[in-house]
Amino acid sequence: MELYHLSHTDLDGYGCQLITRFLAPKVFANTHFYNANYGKEVMTRLYEMCDDFYKSGHKEAMLLISDLNLTLEECAALEEEINDLRNNEGRIVSLQLLDHHASGQDSANAHKWYHLNNDLCATKITYHFFNQSYPDIYKQQTWLPALVEVINAIDLWKEDESGFEMGKVLMRMIVETREINRFMFDSAHREYKLNMLTKAQEFLQKEKGHIALDNAIHRLKKELLGGSLESDTLDNISSQAQVELLCKMQKECEIFCNGYRGFLSYGIGNISVLANAFLHRCKDFDFFIDVGMRGSVSLRSNDKCDVSEMARIYFRGGGHKNASGGRIDSFKESFLYREIKENVTKYIADIDE
Repeated sequence: MELYHLSHTDLDGYGCQLITRFLAPKVFANTHFYNANYGKEVMTRLYEMCDDFYKSGHKEAMLLISDLNLTLEECAALEEEINDLRNNEGRIVSLQLLDHHASGQDSANAHKWYHLNNDLCATKITYHFFNQSYPDIYKQQTWLPALVEVINAIDLWKEDESGFEMGKVLMRMIVETREINRFMFDSAHREYKLNMLTKAQEFLQKEKGHIALDNAIHRLKKELLGGSLESDTLDNISSQAQVELLCKMQKECEIFCNGYRGFLSYGIGNISVLANAFLHRCKDFDFFIDVGMRGSVSLRSNDKCDVSEMARIYFRGGGHKNASGGRIDSFKESFLYREIKENVTKYIADIDE
């Protein structure tokens, strides 16, 4: 059986996926993770999950949603997708939602697969749900129940519980663990956060462990990104880590503009260090372009072309020969890279015509 697990983008959401990650090699043939913030991204990811399962050709899957409450309309749309997989494609699909937000009460009342418990955080609900069926797997992780209690304390804001201060550190750690971009490097971004959570278990039983972890976060980040505390700055270490990822995506992300070959990224921001490191490494590219989620454009080159001219012609902007910016006024936000590339490519082609 395949597992497709969609969860929220906060500490509690990633905590749920930490729970299922331990099951992956022992219970499921393959595990596929997705994350969404509230709003339009939820249905985008739900459709993506169903589409990925359809394309996989596998017969049986469990679709798990955690720490996200769905509206009645979203529930209906999801059930329509699953019924199509069951009735028209002959797939075996089990659906389970585990959540604790009171705003999902109407949906929980209407659907048996919608489990709602307002008294626990989603991580703790997910832990109890799977621990009932696979207790031996979790017994091997003696620290996991303690981490679950810490996340429960902070997510429900239980200031009198012993894990509350540690939870505050973890909550900020997850928010600030963003050196690997989520939209460009979805899997690597998630693994980075889950590995930081796993590393945090070393501090759970220490005296003033929350302070020790707070002091250690910078070191842990550097180590998980392939460096060390003294080897280099975090900017340089994270840039090199992302360049390694970008180099694997050269064909997928290439774009042509004004006769030059560029690399298109989405939503990275502050690209100066990263773009220059990439262009030094991948010399077949003439420029690097990053499009923001609201249509802002950043362009970088390494004396291969004049991006200020490119910015003027295509993006109503300007700047320096090797560093410029602009905007795509007609830009439509998306959560899928392939849609971004299609839209930007069409935008450039329309101007060329």
